[in-house]
Amino acid sequence: DGRKTSLKTEFKEGLRFVLGNPNLRAQAGCTGTSNFFSNVSYAVVLVYLVRELELSAGVIGLAFSLGGVGSLVAAFSAMRLSQRFGIGPTTIATGVLWGASTLLIAAAPVGNAAIPFLAASVLIGGFSIVVYNIIQVSYRQAICPPRLQGRMNSVMRFIVWGTIPIGALVGGALGTWVGLRETIVIGGIGGTLAI
Repeated sequence: DGRKTSLKTEFKEGLRFVLGNPNLRAQAGCTGTSNFFSNVSYAVVLVYLVRELELSAGVIGLAFSLGGVGSLVAAFSAMRLSQRFGIGPTTIATGVLWGASTLLIAAAPVGNAAIPFLAASVLIGGFSIVVYNIIQVSYRQAICPPRLQGRMNSVMRFIVWGTIPIGALVGGALGTWVGLRETIVIGGIGGTLAI
């Protein structure tokens, strides 16, 4: 409409829209919490795989590559899943799987026997994260008026991505204080309960 607004005014308008909608508010809370706890685990997972599970860089890369197939499958199946089971149930199921998949890493045995656990964790985690993101971003874009799209999206990203560095910092501290496996378990349980 040609009117100029300040960044502060636009942010407030986006914040009002997100916090005023119970579904967007729940998405922001769930995703922000999941991102926080995922990064609690991610902060220490590579150190854990090398030091505790005694895996080489090549084996870790192979397991991550095998597991990465989950993200590709998710990209092609997300909309079909949401149409079949509904947006809400699919979002909830993938939100639970996202955190729970991390626990497979904590349950893995030492040595190359850990490969299936690691690959399954990345497969399930990658699948659930991609399905969750496709569905929730599509949903929030569908319900948001066009003129608020940028404001709503910037507020959502500020909330859900703002927890990532905090989670990584907490994960590093927990890894030092309580142990690597324990930190991964805390991240996995917290991520599962985020829903």
